[in-house]
Amino acid sequence: MKARYVREQKTICGQEYMEVDLLNVSPAEHRASVRAKKQFASSLAMKRCNDRNALRKLRWKVSENFTERKKKTWLVHLTYSDDFLPEYDEDAQKALTNYIERLNRRQRQKYKEAMAKDHHNPGGVLCKVKYIAVTEYQHADEEKGLKEVRYHHHMILECDLSIDKIKDLWVTRCGKGWVEPLGLVKADRAEFDKGGLDAYCEYITKYEGKRTHKWRQSKGLRMPTQPRPNDTRYTPRKLAEAATLYIDDKKFWEDRYGVLKLGHGEVRQYAFVGAEPRFNEVTAEWHVIARFWADPRRQETKKAVHRWE
Repeated sequence: MKARYVREQKTICGQEYMEVDLLNVSPAEHRASVRAKKQFASSLAMKRCNDRNALRKLRWKVSENFTERKKKTWLVHLTYSDDFLPEYDEDAQKALTNYIERLNRRQRQKYKEAMAKDHHNPGGVLCKVKYIAVTEYQHADEEKGLKEVRYHHHMILECDLSIDKIKDLWVTRCGKGWVEPLGLVKADRAEFDKGGLDAYCEYITKYEGKRTHKWRQSKGLRMPTQPRPNDTRYTPRKLAEAATLYIDDKKFWEDRYGVLKLGHGEVRQYAFVGAEPRFNEVTAEWHVIARFWADPRRQETKKAVHRWE
């Protein structure tokens, strides 16, 4: 009988969020190098849930780079009035680029002021804004039954600017010393839920693959950490039990992943958020994605062995 292996792949996003993939791999994939295993585990996880590919990658990136603790993250929605509605995608991208440049100019002023007061920058004022943005639109097509969706932008924005300044900078210059608003701006304080912005990520990706989306992000955003995968912890039978009998069992999952040893005396404690089982009827294989949150208020420093489990 052909040997079967189950891969356990952790994806650690920042200090508060973690996902664990449990999925079947072939003997050849099991024998691959450590680097190839890590690369394959990530790509395989994406391929097997292709319908949610964009959502999952976005959720990882948001959890890795944005946090509620700073109180600086905003959810921004930018629209256009009839007078300034872009005709082409290049016009919309240019308008968004100009907006980001204005934000960065104001942010650099904030940074210089903070450094002048104290060069240690105790408030952690950013030198430039940090963001993930998407331009969304759809051209009308009667043959395909598509209605027009006007150009608009969604942003996850981290900065030290006030909400008024964020709104006031969505303008265009109409002459010397004269500017006009490009359209309406909606900006709300980001409300994180267990280390992420899942509801907002789902909202801005719900038409992925149906409407046109153009993504962009600030330089320097980090990718999540994926430790060395483990192919020996689970058997196909144990994976099937986890996907059926224990899928909602908080104790089952926290006993296995509730404590993560990071080294140098640091131990991160995770709480189980939920798990999603997926069954491939063609290959008769399970794929489980378990999600965990490390509440920053409940973290303690403990002695630990310097290695990933």
